[in-house]
Amino acid sequence: MKRLVFLAVSIVLGAAALQPAVSQNIIGDRNSVPSGTVTVIDNFEKGNYWIWAAFDWEQYGPSKLSTSARVSNRWASEGHQSLECKMIKSTPDSGTDGMYYMDHRWDFSGARYIVLDVHNPENSTFTLGIALQVTDNWRWKELTNVSVRPGTHTVVLDLSEYAEELYQVMRINICYREDVPMNGRFYVDNLRIIK
Repeated sequence: MKRLVFLAVSIVLGAAALQPAVSQNIIGDRNSVPSGTVTVIDNFEKGNYWIWAAFDWEQYGPSKLSTSARVSNRWASEGHQSLECKMIKSTPDSGTDGMYYMDHRWDFSGARYIVLDVHNPENSTFTLGIALQVTDNWRWKELTNVSVRPGTHTVVLDLSEYAEELYQVMRINICYREDVPMNGRFYVDNLRIIK
């Protein structure tokens, strides 16, 4: 009898160990990560190609809150590294947003969603968005903005509105907008598209 109890307990504990410790928090245009062919855009394991926008973006309005975009090993959803995006509290001569971006020429033809993992270690919520700049005219295409509470989230954003222009993506912008002024940081990892 003791062997049967031990065996039953072992099976239950083994099954529990296979389950994720915390359920995945999905935000954005869907409440689940859609199935399909996944192409990783950046998992931040091979270096840093991202730039933070600050005073040099004054042509687009007041100074931005972003102060750095660097690879970090403090948090990662996969692999060992992520992009750490830092920001500062707004001042009277700044806007209320930050911008972190990478330039490249991607062909996202057929992509239905862009997905990324975001970790907010701060005590305050902020708004996050993705804006694509597409075609030779660098047209600005802003996707759904999401509210990022403290903790870890997977963000799923629908690309269908811009399907005809995804053949030439020139820049990906990660847009931070403060809800409450704060000095802090957030992390982005496993940026990918799903076809």
